[in-house]
Amino acid sequence: MRQIATFEALVDLVHKMSANYNDETVPVRDMEFFDLEHLRVAGDRVEVLPSAQRLFANRLRVPHSYLARCPLDLQAENLNYWLGEEAKTRESLFCRFDGMKLRAVFTDRYTAIDHMEVLSLMLQHGFEPETEVHFTLDEAILVMKVPDFARGFDFGAGDKIIPGISVANSEVGILALSIEAYFFRIVCSNGMISKTSVASRYKHISRRVLGEFPDILHQVVSESDRNQGRFAISKETRVENPLGTIGSFNRQFQLDQKEGQAVRSAWEAEQGFTMFHVINAYTRGAQDTTLTAEESYRLERTGGLILSLVKG
Repeated sequence: MRQIATFEALVDLVHKMSANYNDETVPVRDMEFFDLEHLRVAGDRVEVLPSAQRLFANRLRVPHSYLARCPLDLQAENLNYWLGEEAKTRESLFCRFDGMKLRAVFTDRYTAIDHMEVLSLMLQHGFEPETEVHFTLDEAILVMKVPDFARGFDFGAGDKIIPGISVANSEVGILALSIEAYFFRIVCSNGMISKTSVASRYKHISRRVLGEFPDILHQVVSESDRNQGRFAISKETRVENPLGTIGSFNRQFQLDQKEGQAVRSAWEAEQGFTMFHVINAYTRGAQDTTLTAEESYRLERTGGLILSLVKG
């Protein structure tokens, strides 16, 4: 669920959350699974968090959904067999820990860009400690949105939209570092992450984004101004079957059943027969409290992608 705080409060929260984080390059031969959720690393028993479970399953070529259904001994048998195969071609893996919990596992090509590093960079480039920030944060992802109230524009009687910047980052491989446009609708507190032609997504195998950060911010702000006209057009574009249209978009953007239900419920709560109401269903659905930070981000970004399809 989205929270609203000052930039300084978010920095303090992330700092506390990462107090026990540490990274280590671990020889593959020093790893042995007890089951999907527990691993021996250099003699120590550690808990394998869901993010690391998925990464291990992908790396070892065993479907996570299959492993989760297996008895514990079969989980260990599968994982340890493929871990042994991995050791034949790879000496070590880059592991991210939270104390005695394994957060993520990568190859040595991975270049860590942590939340604190991104937040520090934002402070260096003009984001004040008292700035209002909208954010979602969990063990897998941080999505922070900074509305620029000075650039707000009217959107009908009693309705206003505030442009801004969205910066999303994952320390455990869920998504690449992303810098995109953000739009905040005051009347219902909906947020939308909008694709622009300069929106940047950087995989964690390069630190190039850190040097380009100020230029990217400036370009995203400039480009986001062009999306204002699309909002007005979306409000004038009639949609005869909104739920059918939503179903088509859900398939196009590969949303799962849980995410799709959140969108449908959001449309039913604020019904309308325009493209704007369809887009609004995604941004309102992102506020569903049962969604993870990653799922909320995906719905807000899907709303932005649909807006980009609106033509004058």
